[in-house]
Amino acid sequence: MIGLLLVIVLIINQNFKLRSEMEAMHNRLSNLESNVNQAINHASYTLINQVENVVNEQQSMVTNYKSMYKAVHTQTKTLQSLVAFTLKQADEHASVFLRASIPDNSVSNEYECATSNGLDYSCEVELAYTDNYVLDMYQRSDDGSYKKLNTSSYPHHAKSDMDNRIHVTSSGTGTNKESTDYTFTIRNKTFGEPDLKMKSVVVKAFYEGEEVVSKDVTGHNIANAEARDRINLMIASGEMDPAAVPEVKYGDIAADEHGDEYGNYMVSVFHAETGAPVEHDDFPEYLFKVIVTLHNGEVFEF
Repeated sequence: MIGLLLVIVLIINQNFKLRSEMEAMHNRLSNLESNVNQAINHASYTLINQVENVVNEQQSMVTNYKSMYKAVHTQTKTLQSLVAFTLKQADEHASVFLRASIPDNSVSNEYECATSNGLDYSCEVELAYTDNYVLDMYQRSDDGSYKKLNTSSYPHHAKSDMDNRIHVTSSGTGTNKESTDYTFTIRNKTFGEPDLKMKSVVVKAFYEGEEVVSKDVTGHNIANAEARDRINLMIASGEMDPAAVPEVKYGDIAADEHGDEYGNYMVSVFHAETGAPVEHDDFPEYLFKVIVTLHNGEVFEF
């Protein structure tokens, strides 16, 4: 009798175990099916987009589209741009225009495009940087009829590019028992306009809501930051000796070939000067603010 009970118990236990394994397998199969479906959907979506892009490119009469900013006029709040493109075939009896319109707005501006060979065109476009635009190319025949040449509109982010022309990136802190080092990088797109250049860069540090440090670092751009970073990477990989790191060289804000400004900065905040307590390995935490003032008086805070 006892043996029979043991057999029954073993059978029940095996049934429960088999059921658990079946449920686990079912879950794994369900997850696998879900992952496969997601992969198929993603591949289908990607393929459809690629096909649509190819079709649009083939149907469009416009190719080699390029756009670049030439100047900014802060008094009139306008951006001057040069737009260039090529037509796949020419119509010597037609004129080509560029139409700049605000999305979801019926207002638009038209600019006649110039060409020397009937295929390569360019347009000088001046638009208010208070809005973003889409650009389309049209052909106007002698009878006054219009024909759109491009299948997809070209975005022209005048407002976004102006609003986001200054960036503070690669910011970070390093702390020990004596101080906290705050490092950051600034890039400023000037559009070639002297008034949009940086006049001053000030860093403020706050502890528990109170300002404890304010430093003007305008003339303290780390001029050899890139070289130091490369050497530090080589040291970390064991290729160079730590003593090879060059001393920090400071200079004014740098500029690239387009006139856009950039700088790398480091500010050290000493706990003894701020009065922030240091207890064993519990170091104070500061909040940092970067204040950039341009020559035209604009102030940006990050």
